[in-house]
Amino acid sequence: MKTQRLFGILVLGLGLTLALLAGLHTAQATPAATDFFVKPNGSGDCSQSDPCALQTALDKATKDDSVLYVAGGVYTGTGAAVITLTRSITLYGGWDGVPFGPPIVRNPAVHKSILDGEGARRVVHISGGIAPTLDGLTIANGNATGLNLADCSGAEGSPDGCGGGIFVRNAHPIIVNNVITNNIAAVTTAGSPTGTTGYGGGIYLRSAPQAVISGNLVISNAASTAHSGTGGGIYLSRYGTMSGAQVQSNRVLSNTATTTDDSAWGGGISGGPDGVVIQDNSVIGNRANGSGGGQGAGLYQWYGSATYLNNLVTGNLGSVSGQAAYLGYSGSNFESNRVVDNATSQGIKLPGTSGDGPTLVNNVVARSGDTTVLLRGAMNYPLTATLIHNTLVGSGSGTGVYVETGYVTLFMTNTIIAGHMWGVTNTTPASSTILADHTLFWANTHDGIRGINPVDGNLTFAADGYHIGSGCSAAIDAGISAGVTTDIDGEARPYGPGYDIGADELSTGLACWRVYLPIVLRN
Repeated sequence: MKTQRLFGILVLGLGLTLALLAGLHTAQATPAATDFFVKPNGSGDCSQSDPCALQTALDKATKDDSVLYVAGGVYTGTGAAVITLTRSITLYGGWDGVPFGPPIVRNPAVHKSILDGEGARRVVHISGGIAPTLDGLTIANGNATGLNLADCSGAEGSPDGCGGGIFVRNAHPIIVNNVITNNIAAVTTAGSPTGTTGYGGGIYLRSAPQAVISGNLVISNAASTAHSGTGGGIYLSRYGTMSGAQVQSNRVLSNTATTTDDSAWGGGISGGPDGVVIQDNSVIGNRANGSGGGQGAGLYQWYGSATYLNNLVTGNLGSVSGQAAYLGYSGSNFESNRVVDNATSQGIKLPGTSGDGPTLVNNVVARSGDTTVLLRGAMNYPLTATLIHNTLVGSGSGTGVYVETGYVTLFMTNTIIAGHMWGVTNTTPASSTILADHTLFWANTHDGIRGINPVDGNLTFAADGYHIGSGCSAAIDAGISAGVTTDIDGEARPYGPGYDIGADELSTGLACWRVYLPIVLRN
């Protein structure tokens, strides 16, 4: 059964992650001439047998292929950052500190190499057209208040600070397998007394094409503790090119855009500029502001056409007026994501655009607020959105698809609307249009706008509440071809004579036995 295979894949992925964190994987290497070895309070010549201080090794690493092996322990600094990178070097955390070798043995989970901002400075500053690598480090306790304000302006307000843990501008770093925790972009209002914002508590990236942010644990960071904030965990600026940047396979947990009750945008990840791929991330337990308001508790986008693929957005908090995901003025492709079980007011909010709108394909949005998908437009910023093969599941109340204003055009095909008080509503039909085709309605008190070729009948879901379960589900083979050739799990569409409605294509053989009796017996 496909749900069993999916569960197996998830268990395998979780097992690999836990193995990495538990130190079951140990990396080994042979020293090279450009290798330098670092220990806390080291004072040697930077060899494996006689390690030196971190700053000493940074000064000696003049070649781009230089590698610094950083032993377990705590490293602090002075000035604006614990370390400032100006060359394309590699820093490997988790060295076991054994003075004789080869091999060089690394185990970041056991030998924690902690770069500590002590709440007094940023941890890592990267700029200057370089492509350094950070791997296996703990980036902690950064504070970027008042630093590089001219370099970190954003759309939301005057900057107080940006990049408490890691600041990147005009560079192309590879940031992998690190723990980024307890960093704050701004702890006071460094700029104007009002209208100020902290950007990127954990990581801030601006003009960082081809950057790779992968396999990191980004946990318990805040963009601001003083005023407004955006990007509690990660902030991706739309100012300057970000084409080819990848944010993938990270765990973005328990971050906050601002701990105050001020305006806030993006508790987990903020920003989806053109050409960025945001894929396979777990965005869990984040919030925009302290009161449960703000925009985009898990994901927030303001302009851009990023690709969001196969992300899990769950357990995020925005019960007052927030959403699990906010795609504002977006031309993004939002595909095969699971936005499920969020304590938010809405699941996904789609405000108006000035060009091509977002396309949502093969997503599950379930049990996340009173409104599952909310759409807004304006005269100067009309919204055109496309929903294909989505599964939208409520908790017995609220609305599945709610067009809140005029100037919205929604194309919706092969979508499941289940478990709501109202299925599909349009408050301003004079200027907003919902063009729905082959929508499956189930367990709604009122279906609302049914469109053309609506489908009725019982649904059966698997234990997760959105995969098609065994039995005679009305979704099976009931859709039409909409140009989508795979489902949320990457499995081929169609399986059988027709396309299944919703995000899932059941591919486990006969799901419903149909018994055909002779005409005489039936009569």
